[in-house]
Amino acid sequence: MVLTDPCPPPADRLRELDALRGLAALAVVFYHYSYFIQFMVPGATLPRLQVGWGDDGVKLFFAISAFAMLATIERTPTLWAFSRARARRLLPEYWLAMALTGIVAWLFGPARLAVSPIEWLANLPLMQKLTGVPMVDGVYWTLNVEVLFYALIALAWATGALRSIDRLVLGWLAVRLICWLLPTPAWLQFVLLTDHAVWFSVGLIAYPVWRGTARWEDQRLLAAAILGVEAFTASFHATLLVVGMMALFFGIAMGRVRGLRHPVLLWLGAISYPLYLVHAVIGYAIITRLQAAGVSADLAQLVALAAMMVLAVAVGQAGDAWRNRRNAAPRLRRATT
Repeated sequence: MVLTDPCPPPADRLRELDALRGLAALAVVFYHYSYFIQFMVPGATLPRLQVGWGDDGVKLFFAISAFAMLATIERTPTLWAFSRARARRLLPEYWLAMALTGIVAWLFGPARLAVSPIEWLANLPLMQKLTGVPMVDGVYWTLNVEVLFYALIALAWATGALRSIDRLVLGWLAVRLICWLLPTPAWLQFVLLTDHAVWFSVGLIAYPVWRGTARWEDQRLLAAAILGVEAFTASFHATLLVVGMMALFFGIAMGRVRGLRHPVLLWLGAISYPLYLVHAVIGYAIITRLQAAGVSADLAQLVALAAMMVLAVAVGQAGDAWRNRRNAAPRLRRATT
């Protein structure tokens, strides 16, 4: 499927993806506050609400990101503009969340999750998985994956590979198969994102359906290839998840999942990025302190979630204020000339 078809994309923003971001972030938060907390804070009491499957929300993030990046590239004139826009979108909230997380870990614990000031500084460029530096918060690994995905998409754009989503997806799946079948250095698999290629590919093949350059029937062979590779290389659970995600994304692309446009879900989507950034270490600190004071694990979980939502709103507003401040001067200059 050729991405540069002259047919314009739909004018309205696909709000369903915003809602999905919110649901994915909420699933990850509950996963960390229930099942996963026992590994991060040994001795913590587990709540009754267990969301052991919540880490699947990360896979949903990757599919959303692939869909969104194709739309972003079509509105972006140059690679430099694309890179600058991605940095402005990610870094303000990330750096603020890093500062808050580092302060909480240093002052309130858990001590085992704190990093040194030098290690904190080494987290600034969002390259922890490549440099090997300890992360201020373990959730940052997904941002490392996102940055690499942006780089791969930019490379595909620069080389013309984005003109055919079909070939791009099939080539990526072939690389995943080769790396699965043959001994391949772990660093190379990470750079090529072979572990995550399937999830990104779901978003890539759904985008042309929303854009109107393909019908979902046209994408069946690509969908079958994605499903086949996942079934061959991964678990039964992951295979079922691929089926569900492809059905969901095709349904959204065809406008058949309008129920996701609920205001509560859209609000949750609006705070999903800062919520994801701040929830883990700071949330563990809150839960640990509350449990030590005799608060039940169930109530501590809910208090931590509510506190992180409030903090996410503040971090998100701070990021927006920074971006608006950066844009204010050029607007003023244009208005006065």
